[in-house]
Amino acid sequence: MFIVIALFILGFAITMGFAFSNKEAGQKTFEERLREMSRNPQSVDLTELELSKPFSERIIQPIIEKFSELITKITPAEVTKETKRKIQQSGLRIKASTFVTMQILLAVGLPGMMSAVGVMSKAGGLKGVGILVFSGLIGYFMPDMWLKGRVGARKSEIQRKLPDALDLLTVSVEAGLGFDMALSKVVEKMKGPLAEEFGRVLHEVRMGKPRRDAMKAMATRIDSPDVSQFISALVQADKLGVSIANVLRVQSDQMRLRRKQRAEETAMKAPLKMSFVLVFFVLPALMIVLLGPAVLSVIEQLGKNDSI
Repeated sequence: MFIVIALFILGFAITMGFAFSNKEAGQKTFEERLREMSRNPQSVDLTELELSKPFSERIIQPIIEKFSELITKITPAEVTKETKRKIQQSGLRIKASTFVTMQILLAVGLPGMMSAVGVMSKAGGLKGVGILVFSGLIGYFMPDMWLKGRVGARKSEIQRKLPDALDLLTVSVEAGLGFDMALSKVVEKMKGPLAEEFGRVLHEVRMGKPRRDAMKAMATRIDSPDVSQFISALVQADKLGVSIANVLRVQSDQMRLRRKQRAEETAMKAPLKMSFVLVFFVLPALMIVLLGPAVLSVIEQLGKNDSI
């Protein structure tokens, strides 16, 4: 039973990773074929162009989208809204309805697979039903746990890179660049989720969205106290006409101090976490190694005395 669950979870993880990791590469290939078709329309076959798409884009995504149309009608709006918020924070480029559909398919598919291998007949009536319900809950909540883990990792990465990004912004602005050009330098020199968010802000500003609204939307997407404080300070400085360079310098010092404090807090928690490992795993093994021979000797001596 556990082997079946592990295989199913592994298959889901491989499918999700294949669908998300190869999406950009597949889109790049597809766009290259479209450009080739625009240059020479007679040399490109539409069937071959369609088959050049990744397998996940041609087969998996259309099937999920069909289910999504039905599931969206019966899913509460609060669930869809919360899932959409988590997806935005995770940096994924999928629809909330598609993710909810994956959860429901897993919640139905995992008990169905376990029923197919005969779990009900082997475990018995009530026990088998309990196993099926438990597997259904695992199938439903496992993608949500994976998404929460991705959100937490992305927030930690952004908090870790934010002081360095602010230093680069400060140097660029003090060198005479405008704020938008300084942001483009950060996007050019840095990699990771923070640079992606800054790049999205620049894209929205170039499309005509006010910079203040674009920055506030970024704070809403990331939902991090450090980023919210930084953007609030920028918006306030823009309203009052304060020098952005001074604001960036102060914010950089504060963010670096916060990162140092978080590191110190983590270091202070380490001894407490290690104590549980020492008490429950290391100490019993050490006592067995040290006192084991003495206990065996005492038992042997007591046995000899009884025989006498």
